[in-house]
Formats: sequence, C-alpha cells, structure tokens
Amino acid sequence: MKSSDNNTEFTEEQLVVYVVSLGCAKNLVDAEVVCGTLAANGVYLTDDPEDAHIIFINTCGFIQSARDEAESAIKEALAWKKRGQKQGLFRKIVVGGCLAQRSAPEYAKKFPQVDCWTGIDTAPRIHELLAEVIAQGEDTPAEPVIKIDTPTPQWLYDETTPRVQTTPESYAYVKIAEGCNHRCAFCAIPGIRGNLRSRDPQSVLKECKQLLENGVKELDLIAQDTTAYGVDRRNSDGATLVKLLKEIDALPGEFWVRVLYTHPVHITEEFIDLLGTSKHLVPYLDVPLQHINTPVLNAMRRGKNGDDTKKLMNAIREKYPQITIRTTVMTGFPGETEEAFQQLMAFVQDFQFDRLGAFAFSPEPGTPAYDIQEGRVPKKIAENRKNQLLALQKKISLKRNQALIGTTITVLAEEQADKRHWIGRSMGDAPEVDQTVTIDLPPKCTIQGNSFVKVKITRASDYDLGGAIVL
Repeated sequence: MKSSDNNTEFTEEQLVVYVVSLGCAKNLVDAEVVCGTLAANGVYLTDDPEDAHIIFINTCGFIQSARDEAESAIKEALAWKKRGQKQGLFRKIVVGGCLAQRSAPEYAKKFPQVDCWTGIDTAPRIHELLAEVIAQGEDTPAEPVIKIDTPTPQWLYDETTPRVQTTPESYAYVKIAEGCNHRCAFCAIPGIRGNLRSRDPQSVLKECKQLLENGVKELDLIAQDTTAYGVDRRNSDGATLVKLLKEIDALPGEFWVRVLYTHPVHITEEFIDLLGTSKHLVPYLDVPLQHINTPVLNAMRRGKNGDDTKKLMNAIREKYPQITIRTTVMTGFPGETEEAFQQLMAFVQDFQFDRLGAFAFSPEPGTPAYDIQEGRVPKKIAENRKNQLLALQKKISLKRNQALIGTTITVLAEEQADKRHWIGRSMGDAPEVDQTVTIDLPPKCTIQGNSFVKVKITRASDYDLGGAIVL
C-alpha cells in the first residue's frame, strides 16, 4: 500500500494496524474478521498502538454505557494520533462497528479529527478502505469521511472468510446468524444490524470442524437470537438450530458446544432435551428474560407473559435440574412500579438462577421505548433496583457454589496462574461473563493447558470455585 500524497510510502515500510474491539462477543467476531482480512492482504497487526500507523476501533452502540466506552476509546486514539504527529509520525484513526453504523454523522461532528467512519459491511474489504485512508495523506480531511456501504447491513461471513482468533486457544465464538427479527421496545439492535440472516448450516459445520482441528476445545455459538436460527431459511433448506446442533454434536473428538443468547419465545422442548442429553452440548441455558411482570413484559414487547415465562423456566428446571441457567434482567423500564419490581425480586429469590446479570433501562433513540414518558422511572431508582437484584444474586450464587463443595466436576484448564495453580471453567461457566475454577496441583504435578481435567471442589466464594485436581 502507498499514498500518493505527502510522500507517505508503505512499500518498503509495512503498514501496521492496531485493532480495538469493544462490546459483545458478536462484535468481537467482526473484529476478528477485520484482523483476518488485513493479515490476508499483507497488513501487519500489532498489540502495541505505539507501533501502529492506523488504529481501527470496532465500536458498540447498544446502550449509553457502550457509547461512553466508545467515546473513551476514540479520545485515547486522538491523543495517540496527536503524540505521533508531534514526532512526525504518520497516524490515522478509523472508527467502525455499531456506533458508526448507527450514528456516524453525529459522532463525526463531535470528533472531527477521526479520519474515517465506516459501517459493519466494510469488514470484508477493510484493506481497501485503509488504502483510501492512506491516500488522504497525512492531514485530517476537512470534511468527515463516512463510508457506510448500506443503511442496514447485509453482510454475513462464512467459513472461507479470513479470520484471526483473538480469544484464548481453548474457545472460539461461531456466529451462526446476524440481525434480529424481534422488535423489543428497548432494543436498537435491529435498526443497527438488520433483520435475521442465518448462515448456511454447512458453512457453520465446516467452520466448527476447522476450529476443532486447530485445537479449540469449546465452540460458543452466538447470534442476536440463536434460537431463531433458520427461521429465514425455511423455504430454502429448512435449517433449524436443533438440526445444526445435532450435526455439530456428531463431530468426533473431546469438546464442548455452548449456545448463547437464546430468546424465550423460541425455546422448544426438543432444544432443551438436547441440552440435557447431548454428548458435546453442555447443559447450559443462557436466556435473557428481562422481567417477570406481565405488564412490563408486554410494554417491552417480549412476546411472552409472566405466567408463561414461569411455566417454561420451572418445567426446564424440573425436567433437567443439572442445566445451569443464566439470565439477564432489566430494571427501570417505563411502567415498572415498585410492586412490579418486587415481583421480579421474588421470582429471582424463588427460582434461584445459577447466573444472573442485570442492567438499568437506557432510553435508546429510534426505539419505541425512547418516547415513552408515562411511568418513567428515575435513573437513580433504576440503578438502585439493579443493585438490589445483584446483591440478592450474590447471596444465591454463594449458596449454590457452597453446595458444590465435595463434588467432582470437569474443568477446562485454560491459564496457568503459577506452578501450583491453573485457572479454568466448568460446563456451567461461559467465557468472560461467568465464574472461574482455580485448580490446585500437588507438588511436582504438571498438566497440559487447553485440556479437560477432573477437580474436586474444596472451597467456594460468591463467584468462584477452587479445588484439587483428581489424578
């Protein structure tokens, strides 16, 4: 690559790019595709921004806290750019991802020193875009450069798309679909990512085989709604999540398959049976219920009322008590009265979720809930309610962890802490969001990382376990 202006050459000195990925695992996959595409087209990647010519920030724009994080990253990049310019170095900033896809014109005015704003569909041709950025020369463009291919993304990667795995070698995310057909009142994702687009099941299967051949021990299947996988393909190949999971489960080897981001509307008995009986599919259900009060759920447009939600969850727990159940709930949605919140607290207390995350309502522009004024819950009250739920869950988690003392569980050993300890995860723990297990080794004992071991649990805290390896 080379620039035609200002004598900026990259023919002898290789272009170096530093990639920042913010937000969820789904966004991380996009960043891995960006890295793979750049590497496949002769661009060097670095883990030190001071060595880079270009910083690419893959942003999240789902809620206000995500936008705040994106702004912080942009400000850090602007400081990096300014330092380099003082030293006579060529430095450029490109911002992509959800925030740019959703609000590039607005943020381009706020951060005019950013050299280019680009959307989600640019990922497979990011090398071409960076060539255009280089051709700008060293000066920041007088007018914002916005490269959004389509107002609503259409792109969907496959098993042939270049990709650099940035997760630890033990696990990798497999995005089986993009976009979402749900129109929850609080969620901006459909407006950012578009409607549901499911990948070809054979493409997913081939990618899983590739990852397993590369040594991955856990495949984490992700989408905005994994349980909706195939709904858009019914008239072509009839793909469904259950069919896909059965094909993946039939692959040889010792590995786990974890399904993340399931919607309660699409959870079927057949899917739950697979969670409870499959060889490779771990007994782990990640289902964001959001609430349990029917008026709140109806206002959220979740598609399932409180009674039906309770029946579903109780039936799952009764039939397969070994399934680890994780949920996410929201506090402060417009119309959530104190009585409604107490119903949510009571449900969490009664059901005893294994894992629970909570967040306060964030009014998102462009969503139906943004304009709701009646029943608005003050932010301070919403945050307080969230904290009450998390405090309750902390007690529940400690109790459930303490009940495991004396049992022996399978753990995926991932990281060596020191000569006598490794850190790993159980079947009931998804990467990044759930707890870990500390593995104690006897003197002169060694184990191989990225392997499954048996651990007898000897201690438990609120969100972590520890125990001795069983030889």
